[in-house]
Amino acid sequence: MKLSWDKPPPVLAVTGDERFLCRRWLHHAMMGAYQAGYEVVHAGSDGEVIDALSMGTTFGQPTLILVPGGKVDPETVRAHEADKPGRVCILMEVEGNADPKKHPAVALVKKKHTITYCIPARKQDREGRAVKFLVMEAHRLTLNQQALSTDLAKAMIGVMGVDLGVLSYEMSKVTALVRSQGGKQITSAEVKAVVKGHIGVDMQPVRDALASRHTAKMAKALVTLRRKSVTDPTMLLLRARGGPADLAYRWLQAALLLDRGTTPQQIGAMLGSPSWVTERVTIPAARKWGTRNLANLVRDLAHVDRGVLRGVPAPWVACEAALLRGCSSVGS
Repeated sequence: MKLSWDKPPPVLAVTGDERFLCRRWLHHAMMGAYQAGYEVVHAGSDGEVIDALSMGTTFGQPTLILVPGGKVDPETVRAHEADKPGRVCILMEVEGNADPKKHPAVALVKKKHTITYCIPARKQDREGRAVKFLVMEAHRLTLNQQALSTDLAKAMIGVMGVDLGVLSYEMSKVTALVRSQGGKQITSAEVKAVVKGHIGVDMQPVRDALASRHTAKMAKALVTLRRKSVTDPTMLLLRARGGPADLAYRWLQAALLLDRGTTPQQIGAMLGSPSWVTERVTIPAARKWGTRNLANLVRDLAHVDRGVLRGVPAPWVACEAALLRGCSSVGS
C-alpha cells in the first residue's frame, strides 16, 4: 500500500508475523511522513494518543501517531475517524496477527487501510516467496530488472535460508560489490565472494548455543566445528563477524543500554542492526546472559585473543574453555 501524505487515512494498521516486512513498511511510512513535514509521535497509551490528536488538530500540525495496537481505546479510533481530521493519522502496529479481543481498535480499521505481512505456512510457499523477494531486492538495489536470475536466487536460498531479513542484508552486500565493479548483473562469482562465510564453516550451532547459554549444545557445536574445519577455527570464533566474540560484545552493549531504559528501536539504531535482529536475537540474548556474565565472557575471550598473538601453545583449548565457562555460569 502506497500512502499519500497530502490526505492520508485517519487510521492505519500494520500487522502480521513477518516482522521484517512489517518493520520495513513502518520505516518507509515514517520517512515519508517526515519528508512531508509531519511530526511523528510515539505513543504508549490511549491518553498519549488523545494528547497528540488534540495538539495536531488544534494547531493544524500534520501528525503521525505511532502506537501499539493493544494500547488504543476503540472509542478513540471511532471518534477520530468521525472527525475527518485531514492530516492527523493514527498508525497502529501489532507484532503478529491481530486478535479482535486483544486489539479491538485494530479490528475497526478498514481492510484497505490494514497492511498485513504473514509468513506462509508451507515450506514450498516460503521458498517461493523468498526467491521472488531476492529478485525484487536485486532489481530495487541495482535498478536493473534482470539483475538476478531465478536460478541464482534459488541457489542463494539453499545456502542462506528463507528469512527475508537475512536475505535482504546479504543482497545489499552482493549488490554493493557489483556496483563497485561497475556492473549491473549479479553472477555466482559475486555471490560466492560475499557469502563464502555461509558456504564454508557453519557457525550457526555455536551461535544458537551461545544465545541460549546451553553448555551441552555449546560443547557439541565446538567439537563439530573443529572436526569439520580444514584449518584451526580459533580466530574464526574470536574475530569473525557474527562469531561468539563479536556477538558477546554486541550483546553486552545491548545489555548496558537495556539497564539504562533504552528502547529496542533505539538499541537497534545505536548498534546499526536491523530491527528484526535486535528484537529476535540481540535483546533476548542480552537478557538471557545479563550484563555481568557478558562482561566476564568478553573479558575471557579478549584474554584468549591476546594469548593467540603472544603464541600460547593451545589457543583453541583456551577459547573452548572460555565459552563453556560462560555458558555454565561459572565466574572467573
